[in-house]
Amino acid sequence: MSDWTDAAGVDVAIPADDTWRFGGIPFGLEPLFLPPRWIRPDESARTLPDDPERLPTGTAPEPEVLAGLVPSDGDEVDRLFWFRWITGHQVTFLLWQLLAGVMADVPDGSGAVRRARLYVRGYSQMLLYSSSCPRDVYGRVIRSTLFRQHPNLSGSWARDYRPVRDLLRGKVDVPGPAGSALAEECALNDRIHNGIATKLVPSGVSLLQSAQGHRGPAAGRDMLRALYDGTFLTMRASGTDWRAVVTQLVRRLQAVNLDVAANGLYPEWAPSRAEEPIELQEPPAVRCKAELPGTLAEIARTALTAGAPARLA
Repeated sequence: MSDWTDAAGVDVAIPADDTWRFGGIPFGLEPLFLPPRWIRPDESARTLPDDPERLPTGTAPEPEVLAGLVPSDGDEVDRLFWFRWITGHQVTFLLWQLLAGVMADVPDGSGAVRRARLYVRGYSQMLLYSSSCPRDVYGRVIRSTLFRQHPNLSGSWARDYRPVRDLLRGKVDVPGPAGSALAEECALNDRIHNGIATKLVPSGVSLLQSAQGHRGPAAGRDMLRALYDGTFLTMRASGTDWRAVVTQLVRRLQAVNLDVAANGLYPEWAPSRAEEPIELQEPPAVRCKAELPGTLAEIARTALTAGAPARLA
């Protein structure tokens, strides 16, 4: 384990079973440490498990584990959806890191393109997971808190998005059938993203847009990026190695799967399916929701192998 993880007290242990350990308590949070820019697999990858198929991914937990993950009152409901918002974004940052790295290897073959498609699918699922709260919970618990962080808070400040922005916007042409499938995946991601915006904010007015009329002095881009990182408990450490990136991802993917196994993507005690626009009711989006546990488990296994081909059909 590298010195920076020891000093920061960050747990980078691979889950040994399907018991909830993330954050120390059910729906607790963990700080995320990322490198300043994306990295390729390095020597630290040799310390990762050599049999990822045996990894407990949270898809088949014991009943007693699930029973302890169902909220019992309104405060716990709010905490669960706040967990989903923060942790879902942290997973997204990690997926963007891996996606940027794998796109650098795309010229080497279709295996890299398939991995890229798998990570884009995971990003779409994190959009759905993070936004699974009812609209009123979003406004009361999430949007109001983000506004207090900064009235202009915008996803455009996300540090890890820039290296993958052109790909996700359909501006990167990857030839061949695998490249066409990747382009379709990015188009689905965009449609899901638009649907979520409509679901949570039907007016279409984002925090950035709503604050246009009363901006203060302009802040520098680096400050805005740091503020955005801080909102999602994310810090940058130049000594972050590949093992730390991957194990932090695996821990979060397992926790997400345990949550969904216990409560469903749209919990019965806080339903929001009726608030979904047509973009989130179309067959590709419905399949994306249904396949969430299996896809996240496959992402965990693929990331651990540091370059083995993905199996997304």
